[in-house]
Order: sequence, then structure tokens, then C-alpha cells
Amino acid sequence: MRKKEMNPKRKLGLLLFILVIILVLILNIQNKKGKEQKSIEPNTLEMMQLASDLYGNGKYVEALQQYKKIIGKEPKNYGAYIGLGHSYLQLGIYEGAIQNFDKTFQTGYVDFRTYYGLGLAYYSMEDYNRAYANLKQAYDLNPGNTAVVSYLLNTYNALGLYDETIKLAKAQLATDANSSHHYYRKMAIAYFLKGNLPEALANSQKSLELNDSYPPNHLTLGTFYIGLGKKEEALNEFKFASTIAKSDTVYAGLSLTYSLLGDIANSQQNARLATFYPKHSFSTSLLGFALLYINENGKAIEEFNSAISNEQGYYLPYKGLGKAYMALGQKGKAIENLELAAKLNGLDEESKKLLEEANKS
Repeated sequence: MRKKEMNPKRKLGLLLFILVIILVLILNIQNKKGKEQKSIEPNTLEMMQLASDLYGNGKYVEALQQYKKIIGKEPKNYGAYIGLGHSYLQLGIYEGAIQNFDKTFQTGYVDFRTYYGLGLAYYSMEDYNRAYANLKQAYDLNPGNTAVVSYLLNTYNALGLYDETIKLAKAQLATDANSSHHYYRKMAIAYFLKGNLPEALANSQKSLELNDSYPPNHLTLGTFYIGLGKKEEALNEFKFASTIAKSDTVYAGLSLTYSLLGDIANSQQNARLATFYPKHSFSTSLLGFALLYINENGKAIEEFNSAISNEQGYYLPYKGLGKAYMALGQKGKAIENLELAAKLNGLDEESKKLLEEANKS
């Protein structure tokens, strides 16, 4: 008996039904895979922890890339912008740091870390006026943060606010014993630039007693010894610093001290070594002021000009030049440089007073 053939319409319907079943199965499998994939994809907290760990291990490029991924997922993630900004800071890309710290204002949430990050970036760029504005904001929001306090003290000194340095450093000594050697050194610099060399020396020696393995403590004391005319003692401090750190300040101090001792060969050798490292206008200016104290005005002018060649927008070397030229009786050059100093830093009252005296003389 012949089999009855299936109606073509039924045949087509059955085929479509089978195709639908297959399609549903495929979609279910894909959906299941998608859910599994989603379940193993790291969430934002895990990504932030990974970025933080990378940063803490000194892997700043990798941390930077991770923070960018987080921002890609969450464009208003405040913490990611902060982390990204600090990663740029560690890499010496200050403009990139500033751009990302600025973006935190668009997230709708701002705390002291934004202002601290901006202050640190501007301080690193030797833009001390902007550093001061942001670090002061950070301090007002979180006065207990020792990192903020440390850089605010540095900025006070860089801008000639020496009484503010001394006041804040003394207050910190009562509450933060672990960082006391830093506070003594920052006070020492303030006293030094105020012209109180005995207090500068006493505080500098105290900072060294508390921590003799911290190179800046030796460099600061070495600079003060130059200002006191103690050349051999200065040389010993710079030599010791050179055994634990290499920088422009170390070699510049050695070069200057050898020059004062008449050892031209060693002076030139260390001057060449100094060129391999970034110059810091504030440290160079300190050497200039040390030379003013011992009436080495010609050498002081060389140091101040060296500082200006590194950063033309910083007031302190112009103030130093003003003092040096006044001591040499070159009133015109003194007024020219003091006018620049007063214009570049309206917070420094001494520059204004020196300018008034120069115009009257």
C-alpha cells in the first residue's frame, strides 16, 4: 500500500517549527554564555583595587591604563580620576595630572584630594602661587593630613611666608612626632631666609639628629654652613649626602664648596655631574642666599641666574639678585630685579620693602 504523502503546507510548517526550536536553543546557549561571561567580568571595586595595587607596586603605566578602563565604564568615577592624576604625577607628566584632577569637578564630588593633587602638580612645576592656592584649600578641608601639611610648609617657604612656616611647623611638632625631623628642617629654612642664622643652624642640626639618613637634612645643613663661612663642614655634609643620593642639589653644593675652597678641578667635575639631573630653582636660590651672607656677591649672582634659567616665573632668585646688586652698589639692576620679584609674588612683603629702600637710596 502506498504511503500517503505529507501535505506540502504541513511539511513547511513542520520545518519552520524545527527551525524555531533550533533558533531558541542557540539563543539560550548564547544567553547562558553571556551570563557566565558577565559573572566573571571584574566589577568596578575589583578594578579599582587592581589599579591601586599596580600603583602601590610602582607600576604607574599599568595603573594609568587600568584607571582609564574604569573611567570608560564610569565616566564620573571620582576616585579613578584621582588615581589617574597621581599616576601621571609619578610619571612626571604634570599637565596630564592637572587635566585629570580638574575633571573631578565635573563628577559632582570634590574633597581635599583634588586640591592636594593639583597643589602637588603645580609645586612640581615650580608654580608656587597656584600650588599655594590649592594646598591651602586641601589643608582647610583636611588639616590632619601630614602629606598636605608637608607640601604646604614647602610652599610657604618657597613664597616667603616664613612666619607661617614656623607657626605651622611648631604646631605639627606637638601632634606628629614621626615626621618631626621634616618640621625642624622646614623651620630651619624659614629662619635661614629670614636672616636668623643661629636659629637656622640649631633647627637644622636638630633635624639631622633625628634622622641622619635623610639626604635633604645634610644638604640643608651644608648650605647653612656655607652661609656661616664653614667651608670644610659644608663639604663634609655634601659629601655624605652624595653617598646616599644623587641630584643636582648634591653636585651643585659640592661644586660650589670646592670652588670656595679653591679646588677648581673638583668644582668643575661636580658641576658637570650636576647637569645630568633636573635643576630646582628653590634649592639653587638657597645656595645664592648662603653666598650673600659671606659677601660672595659675584658667585651669588651666578647662582641666582642659574635658578632663573631653569624657571623664569619664580620670584626668589630675582629678589636675591636685587640684594646682590644693592650690595655691589648697582642700584638700577637692583631695582629692576626687585620690581620683578614683587610682581611675581605679591605675598612676599620683604621684596616690597627692599624695593622701597632701593628707590629711596
